[in-house]
Amino acid sequence: MKVRQPREMLEDQLLVTHLAGSKAYGTNLPTSDTDIRGIFVADELYHRSPWYTVNEIEIPEDEDTKYYELSKFLKLLVDQNPNIVESLWVDEEDILTTSPGYELLRANREQLLSSKVAFTFSGYAVSQLKRIKGHNKWINNPQPEQAPQMIDYVTMVQSFAEGKELKFDITTERDATILIHYGSDIYGMYHVEDGKGYRAYDDIGALIVNRDVETHTLGNPIRLIKFNREEYKLAKEKHKQYWDWKKNRNQSRSVLEEKFGYDTKHAMHLVRLLRMAEEVLQEGIVRVKRPDAQELLAIRDGAWTYEELVEYAEGVDNRIRGELYKNTKLRKSVDVKFASKLLMDVQELAWGK
Repeated sequence: MKVRQPREMLEDQLLVTHLAGSKAYGTNLPTSDTDIRGIFVADELYHRSPWYTVNEIEIPEDEDTKYYELSKFLKLLVDQNPNIVESLWVDEEDILTTSPGYELLRANREQLLSSKVAFTFSGYAVSQLKRIKGHNKWINNPQPEQAPQMIDYVTMVQSFAEGKELKFDITTERDATILIHYGSDIYGMYHVEDGKGYRAYDDIGALIVNRDVETHTLGNPIRLIKFNREEYKLAKEKHKQYWDWKKNRNQSRSVLEEKFGYDTKHAMHLVRLLRMAEEVLQEGIVRVKRPDAQELLAIRDGAWTYEELVEYAEGVDNRIRGELYKNTKLRKSVDVKFASKLLMDVQELAWGK
């Protein structure tokens, strides 16, 4: 028995290849990549044996091309994954190669739609919106280069100094000072008369807790202070997230963010996904090639303000999950028996049975 490699099966049992992404939507620019998606059928061995599996194939020499094995494809389709749903609804002019198996899938595509699109298409859009909101906060509230220090999160609990001490700044109390841990995040601060070498914090702003000096030799503390540990941890995490984002963000996207205050390319995809969800729930069809392509490109070019985008997205998302989901004529879920029978029929076509 010959065990074939995935690339061999792909060549013999390819169902379809088609354009995807911006060229399928009609929102491509001269600089846009050519995204290719496809579906293939694995050999029977890969379905009947637990030792051989394949779900998808990515072509190393072409990072914009991906092929899904039919079983994985249909599982994602039943779950109404937006990118997968599109594969059965691309314009015929964007289909590069086809087969009887793909034509059978395409002929039954309406049976493979469900009202779950209200939550998958819209869910993808909302995830884009959350990313846009997060980045907008970072753009308008950048983090300093220096990471938060412990001393920035120290507050006074009680003062024992003469007079009424209202303000406290630990940076004025660095030298000739000892901190003694009282428990939890409370510390006693003591002055040391011959305090050469004693400090309240080190060169990176970390508190120095002295464990070598007996408190009875120090007299009374000058004050009690508290280290606000949770605020410090949150500030450090926020600082790290900001600089990780700053370091790793896509350079072309960063230009858009700096110019418009948010990622307008994300915004274009957000609006597209919401409109496609509306169309599917109202009309039962998926328009991959966008009739509103020019408006989407204008959004990418910054035609909408950040506030307009957020207001639109939140309003449409509420409508999709509420009114449109409630009133759609689409079935609540795809009939898995029907999908299973269709899967086997396409497999047999590919296997020559």
